[in-house]
Amino acid sequence: MSKIEDTPELKNVFEYSQRLKLLEDAFKVDGAEVAGKPILLVDDLYRSGATATVVAQALLAGGAAAVLMLVMTKTRARV
Repeated sequence: MSKIEDTPELKNVFEYSQRLKLLEDAFKVDGAEVAGKPILLVDDLYRSGATATVVAQALLAGGAAAVLMLVMTKTRARV
């Protein structure tokens, strides 16, 4: 998994669909590395799940058998 495109900071982007749009095509997967394998995706922060969704979709499209996610922190909602 490699990030191949620069993306703006997402901390001030609140719409989930806009986050997905900004992240689409930002990651590249080496299919030979992931084909048929279960992948554990580890991240330090979970906010909306947009990055996790885009990365998981790329891994699955690259042939990963499954994608599981482990996150250390979930942000609190702003009120």
